[in-house]
Amino acid sequence: MQPMQLSLSAALLAASCLCPGNAHGVVRMAVQDAPAPVGPNTAGPNAAALDSVWTAEQEWLQAIRRGDAMALRTILSSDHIHVGSNGRLRHKTEMLLALQRGQLRFLTYDIGSYDIRITGTAAIVTGTYHTQLVRQGVRGISAGRYIRVWVRDERGWRLMVHQIAETTLPRGKKAP
Repeated sequence: MQPMQLSLSAALLAASCLCPGNAHGVVRMAVQDAPAPVGPNTAGPNAAALDSVWTAEQEWLQAIRRGDAMALRTILSSDHIHVGSNGRLRHKTEMLLALQRGQLRFLTYDIGSYDIRITGTAAIVTGTYHTQLVRQGVRGISAGRYIRVWVRDERGWRLMVHQIAETTLPRGKKAP
């Protein structure tokens, strides 16, 4: 090899070692701590799957904002679990009953950021949220991070797991 070719080869080898990726040469984009809410992904081989998860997320969000237990009955998987910021675990039936009985009501529910990852028939959605809610008659604010795990079945995406972690403590007062 001539000196110029050797220098170019060495530079390419060094650059490839500095790029994030794996042994197979697949370059992965760096994951931001809090990606901006940009809507559904419009590019790449998973675009259709990402769009369908985004649609499921929006359907869940609208149903939770309305307190629509009938819609949530379809959206949540049969073995759905929710883990609240206090560590309390609720199964699908408990969550739906709390909404139906008015023990839990969302006045607002906003997503600040999100990231969707799909692997096979599962999708993992992480992000930040902010909500105003009434829980057991006490009005509060909850803000923090969430993770939702969606599973795809013959009917589409179903929410199997939802866990939140508050980054600020809610201050409650009796709801009107």
